[in-house]
Amino acid sequence: MRIFKHHTLRLMLLIFFSTQLVVTAVATSATNPASQESNAQAEETIFRTTPFLQNPIGGGITISWFTNVPSHGWVEFGEDKSLGQQDETRIGGQAVANVKHHKVRLKDLTPGGTYYYRICSRKILAYGPYNKKFGDVEKSEIFTFTLPDESSKDFTAIVFNDLHKRKKTMENLMGAIGETNYDFVIYNGDCIDDPKDEDSAIKFMTYCNEQVNAQEKPVFYLRGNHEIRGAYSVGLNDILDYVGGLTYSAFNWGDTRFVFADCGEDKPDSHPVYGGLNSFEQLRNDQVEFLKKETKSKAWKKASKRVLVHHIPLYGMSDKAYQPCTELWGDILNQSKVSVAINGHTHRYAYHEVETKGNAYPVVIGGGYKAGEATVMILQKKGKTLQLKVLNDQGKVLGSFEY
Repeated sequence: MRIFKHHTLRLMLLIFFSTQLVVTAVATSATNPASQESNAQAEETIFRTTPFLQNPIGGGITISWFTNVPSHGWVEFGEDKSLGQQDETRIGGQAVANVKHHKVRLKDLTPGGTYYYRICSRKILAYGPYNKKFGDVEKSEIFTFTLPDESSKDFTAIVFNDLHKRKKTMENLMGAIGETNYDFVIYNGDCIDDPKDEDSAIKFMTYCNEQVNAQEKPVFYLRGNHEIRGAYSVGLNDILDYVGGLTYSAFNWGDTRFVFADCGEDKPDSHPVYGGLNSFEQLRNDQVEFLKKETKSKAWKKASKRVLVHHIPLYGMSDKAYQPCTELWGDILNQSKVSVAINGHTHRYAYHEVETKGNAYPVVIGGGYKAGEATVMILQKKGKTLQLKVLNDQGKVLGSFEY
Protein backbone atom coordinates (compact mmCIF):
# COMPACT_ATOMS: atom_id res chain seq x y z
CA MET A 1 0.00 0.00 0.00
CA ARG A 2 2.84 2.38 0.87
CA ILE A 3 4.60 1.56 -2.42
CA PHE A 4 1.39 2.36 -4.34
CA LYS A 5 0.95 5.71 -2.55
CA HIS A 6 4.62 6.55 -3.10
CA HIS A 7 4.40 6.00 -6.87
CA THR A 8 1.07 7.85 -7.07
CA LEU A 9 2.62 10.87 -5.36
CA ARG A 10 5.61 10.85 -7.75
CA LEU A 11 3.26 10.65 -10.75
CA MET A 12 1.17 13.59 -9.51
CA LEU A 13 4.29 15.71 -8.95
CA LEU A 14 5.60 14.85 -12.42
CA ILE A 15 2.31 15.88 -14.05
CA PHE A 16 2.23 19.14 -12.05
CA PHE A 17 5.76 20.22 -13.01
CA SER A 18 5.31 19.18 -16.67
CA THR A 19 2.15 21.31 -16.85
CA GLN A 20 3.99 24.26 -15.34
CA LEU A 21 6.77 23.93 -17.94
CA VAL A 22 4.28 23.93 -20.82
CA VAL A 23 2.41 26.94 -19.41
CA THR A 24 5.68 28.81 -18.90
CA ALA A 25 6.86 28.03 -22.47
CA VAL A 26 3.57 29.21 -23.96
CA ALA A 27 3.58 32.35 -21.86
CA THR A 28 7.19 33.10 -22.77
CA SER A 29 6.45 32.70 -26.47
CA ALA A 30 3.40 34.94 -26.20
CA THR A 31 5.20 37.68 -24.29
CA ASN A 32 8.66 37.45 -25.84
CA PRO A 33 8.93 40.04 -28.64
CA ALA A 34 12.00 38.34 -30.10
CA SER A 35 10.11 35.06 -30.51
CA GLN A 36 7.13 36.83 -32.08
CA GLU A 37 9.40 38.79 -34.39
CA SER A 38 11.15 35.60 -35.52
CA ASN A 39 7.83 33.96 -36.37
CA ALA A 40 6.65 37.07 -38.17
CA GLN A 41 9.83 37.26 -40.23
CA ALA A 42 9.47 33.61 -41.24
CA GLU A 43 6.02 34.40 -42.65
CA GLU A 44 6.84 37.89 -43.87
CA THR A 45 7.56 36.91 -47.46
CA ILE A 46 6.85 33.92 -49.62
CA PHE A 47 10.14 34.30 -51.49
CA ARG A 48 13.12 32.29 -50.30
CA THR A 49 15.45 33.65 -53.00
CA THR A 50 15.64 36.50 -55.44
CA PRO A 51 15.16 35.43 -59.07
CA PHE A 52 18.17 34.41 -61.13
CA LEU A 53 18.60 34.38 -64.90
CA GLN A 54 19.97 31.48 -66.92
CA ASN A 55 20.23 30.36 -70.55
CA PRO A 56 19.66 33.70 -72.36
CA ILE A 57 20.07 32.00 -75.72
CA GLY A 58 17.84 31.49 -78.76
CA GLY A 59 15.56 34.47 -78.22
CA GLY A 60 14.60 33.37 -74.72
CA ILE A 61 15.69 33.37 -71.09
CA THR A 62 14.98 31.24 -68.02
CA ILE A 63 13.93 32.89 -64.76
CA SER A 64 14.15 30.77 -61.60
CA TRP A 65 13.40 31.33 -57.92
CA PHE A 66 12.53 29.44 -54.75
CA THR A 67 9.69 30.00 -52.30
CA ASN A 68 9.49 29.11 -48.62
CA VAL A 69 6.25 27.19 -49.06
CA PRO A 70 4.57 25.23 -51.87
CA SER A 71 3.23 27.86 -54.26
CA HIS A 72 1.96 28.77 -57.69
CA GLY A 73 4.36 31.10 -59.49
CA TRP A 74 4.54 33.11 -62.71
CA VAL A 75 6.44 35.97 -64.35
CA GLU A 76 5.07 39.34 -65.44
CA PHE A 77 7.24 41.02 -68.08
CA GLY A 78 7.38 43.55 -70.89
CA GLU A 79 9.50 46.05 -72.78
CA ASP A 80 8.93 48.77 -70.19
CA LYS A 81 8.01 48.96 -66.51
CA SER A 82 4.31 48.71 -67.25
CA LEU A 83 5.04 45.02 -68.09
CA GLY A 84 1.77 43.86 -69.66
CA GLN A 85 2.63 40.23 -70.39
CA GLN A 86 2.55 37.13 -68.23
CA ASP A 87 3.89 33.59 -68.51
CA GLU A 88 4.16 30.47 -66.37
CA THR A 89 5.40 26.92 -66.79
CA ARG A 90 2.89 24.32 -67.92
CA ILE A 91 3.40 20.63 -68.53
CA GLY A 92 0.81 18.86 -70.65
CA GLY A 93 -1.67 21.70 -70.18
CA GLN A 94 -1.23 21.82 -66.42
CA ALA A 95 0.35 24.72 -64.56
CA VAL A 96 3.33 23.70 -62.45
CA ALA A 97 2.11 24.56 -58.96
CA ASN A 98 2.34 23.34 -55.36
CA VAL A 99 6.15 23.50 -55.66
CA LYS A 100 8.95 25.49 -54.03
CA HIS A 101 11.22 25.64 -57.08
CA HIS A 102 9.92 27.81 -59.90
CA LYS A 103 11.47 27.91 -63.37
CA VAL A 104 9.83 29.89 -66.17
CA ARG A 105 11.21 30.07 -69.70
CA LEU A 106 10.31 33.26 -71.59
CA LYS A 107 10.35 32.66 -75.35
CA ASP A 108 10.06 34.61 -78.61
CA LEU A 109 11.94 37.61 -77.23
CA THR A 110 13.86 40.04 -79.43
CA PRO A 111 17.64 39.45 -79.60
CA GLY A 112 19.39 42.48 -78.17
CA GLY A 113 16.16 43.63 -76.55
CA THR A 114 15.89 44.98 -73.01
CA TYR A 115 13.03 43.64 -70.89
CA TYR A 116 11.57 44.32 -67.46
CA TYR A 117 10.09 41.63 -65.25
CA ARG A 118 9.01 40.59 -61.78
CA ILE A 119 8.23 37.24 -60.21
CA CYS A 120 4.88 36.48 -58.59
CA SER A 121 3.87 33.70 -56.22
CA ARG A 122 0.86 32.72 -54.13
CA LYS A 123 0.83 30.11 -51.40
CA ILE A 124 -1.10 26.90 -51.98
CA LEU A 125 -3.51 26.57 -49.04
CA ALA A 126 -5.33 23.54 -50.43
CA TYR A 127 -4.68 21.37 -53.48
CA GLY A 128 -7.40 18.78 -53.55
CA PRO A 129 -8.82 17.04 -56.62
CA TYR A 130 -11.86 19.33 -56.62
CA ASN A 131 -10.74 22.12 -54.37
CA LYS A 132 -7.96 24.71 -54.77
CA LYS A 133 -7.30 27.51 -52.29
CA PHE A 134 -4.61 30.17 -52.52
CA GLY A 135 -3.02 32.76 -50.30
CA ASP A 136 -2.39 36.37 -51.27
CA VAL A 137 -0.25 37.08 -54.34
CA GLU A 138 3.21 38.43 -53.56
CA LYS A 139 5.29 40.22 -56.18
CA SER A 140 8.99 41.06 -56.30
CA GLU A 141 10.38 44.39 -57.32
CA ILE A 142 10.85 44.97 -61.05
CA PHE A 143 14.16 43.88 -62.57
CA THR A 144 15.61 44.21 -66.06
CA PHE A 145 17.79 42.20 -68.45
CA THR A 146 19.19 42.55 -71.97
CA LEU A 147 19.49 39.63 -74.38
CA PRO A 148 22.58 39.07 -76.52
CA ASP A 149 22.49 40.23 -80.12
CA GLU A 150 24.49 38.34 -82.75
CA SER A 151 25.08 41.57 -84.67
CA SER A 152 26.97 43.00 -81.68
CA LYS A 153 30.74 42.66 -81.50
CA ASP A 154 31.22 43.68 -77.84
CA PHE A 155 30.63 42.00 -74.48
CA THR A 156 32.21 41.51 -71.07
CA ALA A 157 32.00 38.29 -69.05
CA ILE A 158 33.43 37.30 -65.68
CA VAL A 159 34.55 33.72 -65.05
CA PHE A 160 34.91 31.90 -61.71
CA ASN A 161 36.15 28.39 -61.02
CA ASP A 162 36.85 26.11 -58.04
CA LEU A 163 35.14 28.23 -55.39
CA HIS A 164 34.31 25.05 -53.46
CA LYS A 165 31.52 26.84 -51.57
CA ARG A 166 33.91 29.39 -49.99
CA LYS A 167 31.90 32.57 -49.50
CA LYS A 168 34.91 34.61 -48.45
CA THR A 169 36.71 33.65 -51.64
CA MET A 170 33.75 34.76 -53.73
CA GLU A 171 33.50 38.01 -51.81
CA ASN A 172 37.20 38.77 -52.31
CA LEU A 173 37.04 38.02 -56.03
CA MET A 174 34.07 40.33 -56.47
CA GLY A 175 36.08 43.00 -54.71
CA ALA A 176 38.96 42.35 -57.11
CA ILE A 177 36.90 43.13 -60.23
CA GLY A 178 35.68 46.38 -58.64
CA GLU A 179 33.31 48.38 -60.84
CA THR A 180 33.71 46.16 -63.92
CA ASN A 181 30.48 46.24 -65.90
CA TYR A 182 29.74 42.76 -67.24
CA ASP A 183 27.04 41.21 -69.40
CA PHE A 184 27.07 37.64 -68.11
CA VAL A 185 28.79 35.27 -65.67
CA ILE A 186 30.34 31.83 -66.08
CA TYR A 187 30.88 29.45 -63.16
CA ASN A 188 33.38 26.99 -64.60
CA GLY A 189 32.95 24.03 -62.28
CA ASP A 190 33.65 22.95 -58.69
CA CYS A 191 31.73 25.90 -57.31
CA ILE A 192 28.69 24.09 -55.85
CA ASP A 193 30.88 21.17 -54.87
CA ASP A 194 29.78 17.84 -53.38
CA PRO A 195 26.14 18.92 -52.84
CA LYS A 196 24.75 16.80 -50.02
CA ASP A 197 21.18 18.10 -50.20
CA GLU A 198 18.98 20.69 -51.86
CA ASP A 199 19.23 23.14 -48.98
CA SER A 200 23.03 23.41 -49.02
CA ALA A 201 23.10 23.70 -52.82
CA ILE A 202 20.47 26.45 -52.86
CA LYS A 203 22.16 28.41 -50.09
CA PHE A 204 25.52 28.68 -51.84
CA MET A 205 24.02 29.18 -55.30
CA THR A 206 21.83 31.96 -53.92
CA TYR A 207 24.86 33.59 -52.31
CA CYS A 208 26.76 33.48 -55.62
CA ASN A 209 23.76 34.75 -57.55
CA GLU A 210 23.30 37.68 -55.21
CA GLN A 211 27.00 38.55 -55.43
CA VAL A 212 26.88 38.86 -59.23
CA ASN A 213 23.40 40.42 -59.45
CA ALA A 214 22.01 37.35 -61.25
CA GLN A 215 18.51 38.78 -61.18
CA GLU A 216 19.71 41.06 -64.02
CA LYS A 217 22.94 39.42 -65.27
CA PRO A 218 22.50 35.87 -66.63
CA VAL A 219 24.67 33.10 -65.23
CA PHE A 220 25.99 29.92 -66.85
CA TYR A 221 26.83 27.03 -64.52
CA LEU A 222 29.20 24.39 -65.91
CA ARG A 223 29.78 21.11 -64.12
CA GLY A 224 33.14 20.32 -62.64
CA ASN A 225 33.99 16.91 -61.26
CA HIS A 226 32.80 17.98 -57.79
CA GLU A 227 29.32 18.96 -58.96
CA ILE A 228 28.98 15.30 -59.91
CA ARG A 229 29.67 14.10 -56.36
CA GLY A 230 27.32 14.08 -53.40
CA ALA A 231 23.79 12.86 -52.64
CA TYR A 232 22.16 15.84 -54.38
CA SER A 233 24.44 15.93 -57.44
CA VAL A 234 21.74 14.60 -59.75
CA GLY A 235 19.30 17.11 -58.25
CA LEU A 236 21.42 19.98 -59.59
CA ASN A 237 20.12 19.13 -63.05
CA ASP A 238 16.70 20.39 -61.98
CA ILE A 239 18.01 23.68 -60.56
CA LEU A 240 20.35 24.45 -63.45
CA ASP A 241 19.13 25.31 -66.94
CA TYR A 242 21.68 24.17 -69.49
CA VAL A 243 21.75 25.54 -73.02
CA GLY A 244 20.08 22.93 -75.20
CA GLY A 245 19.23 20.84 -72.17
CA LEU A 246 22.65 19.15 -72.08
CA THR A 247 25.70 19.70 -69.87
CA TYR A 248 27.65 20.64 -73.02
CA SER A 249 26.62 23.18 -75.64
CA ALA A 250 27.53 25.80 -78.23
CA PHE A 251 26.08 29.28 -78.74
CA ASN A 252 26.89 32.79 -79.88
CA TRP A 253 27.25 35.89 -77.74
CA GLY A 254 27.50 38.61 -80.31
CA ASP A 255 29.86 37.44 -83.06
CA THR A 256 31.84 35.25 -80.63
CA ARG A 257 31.18 31.51 -80.55
CA PHE A 258 31.30 29.72 -77.19
CA VAL A 259 31.64 25.98 -76.70
CA PHE A 260 31.01 24.55 -73.23
CA ALA A 261 32.33 21.00 -72.82
CA ASP A 262 31.85 18.51 -69.97
CA CYS A 263 34.83 16.30 -69.07
CA GLY A 264 32.95 14.39 -66.38
CA GLU A 265 34.90 12.89 -63.49
CA ASP A 266 38.67 12.87 -62.98
CA LYS A 267 38.85 9.11 -62.39
CA PRO A 268 37.67 6.13 -64.48
CA ASP A 269 34.04 5.04 -64.22
CA SER A 270 35.24 1.77 -62.69
CA HIS A 271 36.77 3.48 -59.65
CA PRO A 272 35.17 2.01 -56.49
CA VAL A 273 34.25 5.43 -55.01
CA TYR A 274 31.55 5.80 -57.70
CA GLY A 275 29.75 2.60 -56.80
CA GLY A 276 29.11 1.70 -60.43
CA LEU A 277 26.83 4.72 -60.91
CA ASN A 278 28.98 6.68 -63.38
CA SER A 279 29.06 6.36 -67.16
CA PHE A 280 31.14 9.30 -68.33
CA GLU A 281 32.86 7.31 -71.03
CA GLN A 282 29.65 7.53 -73.04
CA LEU A 283 29.24 11.24 -72.29
CA ARG A 284 32.75 12.00 -73.58
CA ASN A 285 32.17 9.92 -76.72
CA ASP A 286 28.91 11.77 -77.37
CA GLN A 287 30.88 14.99 -77.33
CA VAL A 288 33.27 13.68 -79.99
CA GLU A 289 30.41 13.81 -82.47
CA PHE A 290 29.16 17.09 -81.05
CA LEU A 291 32.58 18.74 -81.45
CA LYS A 292 33.08 17.36 -84.96
CA LYS A 293 29.73 18.76 -86.04
CA GLU A 294 30.19 22.08 -84.22
CA THR A 295 33.67 22.83 -85.54
CA LYS A 296 32.48 22.24 -89.11
CA SER A 297 29.34 24.35 -88.69
CA LYS A 298 28.66 27.67 -90.37
CA ALA A 299 28.30 29.34 -86.96
CA TRP A 300 31.78 28.21 -85.91
CA LYS A 301 33.47 29.20 -89.16
CA LYS A 302 31.70 32.56 -89.33
CA ALA A 303 32.52 33.53 -85.73
CA SER A 304 34.97 36.36 -85.08
CA LYS A 305 36.39 34.52 -82.05
CA ARG A 306 35.94 31.00 -80.65
CA VAL A 307 36.10 30.41 -76.90
CA LEU A 308 36.31 26.92 -75.41
CA VAL A 309 35.28 26.56 -71.75
CA HIS A 310 35.49 23.38 -69.68
CA HIS A 311 36.59 22.53 -66.15
CA ILE A 312 39.36 19.92 -66.48
CA PRO A 313 42.16 21.10 -68.81
CA LEU A 314 43.09 19.04 -71.84
CA TYR A 315 46.62 20.42 -71.58
CA GLY A 316 48.81 21.39 -68.64
CA MET A 317 47.98 18.51 -66.29
CA SER A 318 50.55 16.17 -64.76
CA ASP A 319 51.66 13.13 -66.73
CA LYS A 320 49.95 10.86 -64.20
CA ALA A 321 46.55 12.56 -64.51
CA TYR A 322 43.58 10.68 -65.97
CA GLN A 323 42.87 12.54 -69.23
CA PRO A 324 40.60 10.66 -71.65
CA CYS A 325 39.28 13.93 -73.15
CA THR A 326 42.70 14.88 -74.50
CA GLU A 327 42.84 11.65 -76.47
CA LEU A 328 39.23 11.93 -77.67
CA TRP A 329 38.93 15.65 -78.41
CA GLY A 330 42.51 16.87 -78.76
CA ASP A 331 42.95 16.50 -82.52
CA ILE A 332 39.48 17.85 -83.30
CA LEU A 333 40.05 21.05 -81.32
CA ASN A 334 43.68 21.50 -82.35
CA GLN A 335 42.54 21.65 -85.96
CA SER A 336 39.66 24.06 -85.34
CA LYS A 337 41.17 27.52 -84.76
CA VAL A 338 40.12 27.87 -81.10
CA SER A 339 40.96 31.39 -79.90
CA VAL A 340 41.46 30.40 -76.25
CA ALA A 341 40.53 27.65 -73.79
CA ILE A 342 39.45 28.59 -70.27
CA ASN A 343 39.85 25.88 -67.61
CA GLY A 344 40.14 25.24 -63.87
CA HIS A 345 40.53 22.12 -61.70
CA THR A 346 44.26 22.25 -60.87
CA HIS A 347 43.88 25.03 -58.25
CA ARG A 348 46.95 26.70 -59.74
CA TYR A 349 46.83 29.61 -62.14
CA ALA A 350 48.71 28.83 -65.36
CA TYR A 351 48.99 30.14 -68.90
CA HIS A 352 50.13 27.75 -71.62
CA GLU A 353 51.10 29.41 -74.87
CA VAL A 354 50.47 27.68 -78.20
CA GLU A 355 52.46 24.44 -78.75
CA THR A 356 53.98 24.40 -75.25
CA LYS A 357 51.92 21.40 -74.07
CA GLY A 358 50.79 19.92 -77.38
CA ASN A 359 48.05 22.55 -77.65
CA ALA A 360 47.39 24.43 -80.90
CA TYR A 361 45.60 27.22 -79.00
CA PRO A 362 46.38 29.12 -75.79
CA VAL A 363 45.16 27.58 -72.52
CA VAL A 364 44.37 29.59 -69.39
CA ILE A 365 43.81 27.73 -66.10
CA GLY A 366 42.23 29.48 -63.12
CA GLY A 367 43.44 29.12 -59.53
CA GLY A 368 41.90 27.47 -56.48
CA TYR A 369 39.83 28.64 -53.52
CA LYS A 370 42.55 29.49 -50.96
CA ALA A 371 43.58 33.06 -50.18
CA GLY A 372 46.32 34.12 -52.53
CA GLU A 373 45.53 31.32 -55.00
CA ALA A 374 42.00 32.18 -56.12
CA THR A 375 41.42 33.93 -59.45
CA VAL A 376 38.69 35.59 -61.46
CA MET A 377 38.87 36.12 -65.21
CA ILE A 378 37.50 39.06 -67.16
CA LEU A 379 36.81 38.13 -70.78
CA GLN A 380 36.14 41.19 -72.91
CA LYS A 381 35.41 41.58 -76.61
CA LYS A 382 35.78 45.01 -78.21
CA GLY A 383 35.50 45.20 -81.96
CA LYS A 384 37.93 42.67 -83.40
CA THR A 385 39.94 42.21 -80.18
CA LEU A 386 39.28 39.57 -77.53
CA GLN A 387 41.07 40.25 -74.24
CA LEU A 388 41.39 37.93 -71.26
CA LYS A 389 42.60 39.34 -67.95
CA VAL A 390 43.27 37.16 -64.89
CA LEU A 391 43.21 38.71 -61.41
CA ASN A 392 43.92 37.18 -58.02
CA ASP A 393 41.74 37.70 -54.95
CA GLN A 394 43.66 40.86 -54.04
CA GLY A 395 43.02 42.46 -57.44
CA LYS A 396 46.54 41.88 -58.78
CA VAL A 397 46.67 41.23 -62.52
CA LEU A 398 48.39 37.87 -63.05
CA GLY A 399 48.10 37.92 -66.81
CA SER A 400 46.55 39.92 -69.64
CA PHE A 401 46.26 38.43 -73.14
CA GLU A 402 44.80 39.47 -76.50
CA TYR A 403 43.55 37.22 -79.28
